[in-house]
Amino acid sequence: MFSLLVGIVALGLVHALIPNHWLPLVAVAKAEGWSKKEITKVAFLSALAHVSGTVLLGIVLGNVGQTLARRYDDYVHIIAPVLLIVFGLIYFTINLPHHHHSKQEDVSAYKRSKRRWILIFVVMMFLSPCLEVESLFLSAGAYGMNHVFAMAVAYAIVSISGIVALVLLAFQGVKLMNAHFFEHHEKRLTGGILIGVGILSFFIH
Repeated sequence: MFSLLVGIVALGLVHALIPNHWLPLVAVAKAEGWSKKEITKVAFLSALAHVSGTVLLGIVLGNVGQTLARRYDDYVHIIAPVLLIVFGLIYFTINLPHHHHSKQEDVSAYKRSKRRWILIFVVMMFLSPCLEVESLFLSAGAYGMNHVFAMAVAYAIVSISGIVALVLLAFQGVKLMNAHFFEHHEKRLTGGILIGVGILSFFIH
């Protein structure tokens, strides 16, 4: 279980660094002339929506994992780690290209009220859960739903604080030079983490 917790924290950090989680919001905020307080609130709501969508799906998969663990004695020690390694290999080998979100995009051409922008970002983030962490929730279900909820809390803290912090840094003009590195190598980083967690799960429970 310790390895799963480490894995979900690591994935939460990696995914918070991906520009498409926060750069469009910064671009809109600057085009619309929002204050630091306003963008902080919207960033928090957007991150909360993203985490909520991820966690809701994770709880469902956690229940599936719990059911599998009850039916198959080897699920915790063999099947779950193997599944993590398989998912990791899949992500590692399909490092798909990402769309680049640039602050130069003409967001000013899409003038909307702040309330509409908030709705757009919240709905968009809720409907795009972090699918990469769901395999960890599936594995955590083998240890019981209390562990699933503990992982959900850890993921929420890391993701929300990470996204809000990056939004504020970018909004204040801090150039995040390595952000595009994470965007380009997101799948490989995710795959590497899942493979590592899967291997550790054979030895640490």
